[in-house]
Amino acid sequence: MVKAYICSPLSAASKSGIRENMTRARKYMEQISHRYGYRTYAPHAYLPEILDDTCLEERALALSFGCEVLKICQIVIVCGNRISSGMKREIELAFQLEKDVYLWQDSNCTELLPVREWRQIDEMQIQK
Repeated sequence: MVKAYICSPLSAASKSGIRENMTRARKYMEQISHRYGYRTYAPHAYLPEILDDTCLEERALALSFGCEVLKICQIVIVCGNRISSGMKREIELAFQLEKDVYLWQDSNCTELLPVREWRQIDEMQIQK
């Protein structure tokens, strides 16, 4: 079974925004798993329950954990229509590790769009 890392935004201006992004990541996991039969991983969908994203030390730990999970996956699927700073780091790691990277913007997508180079991602808005 293909292991797919779900790369989507977590950061937000408020705790409720972070909660919404966690929920959205869980939906991406479910939708992609159902549609493609992949085993999906999105640590950011659950880690904020135990680690505080606003605490630099805990954020670093969460990002480190996410990168370790990404390493065991065969593919990375970038979800949504914006790139956060944490996502940028994950995408760069995926390219360094020569992982297959795809775009999946919403549940209406009929297929995953292959990303061959960073400039395809760079066109999306990067938010810090």
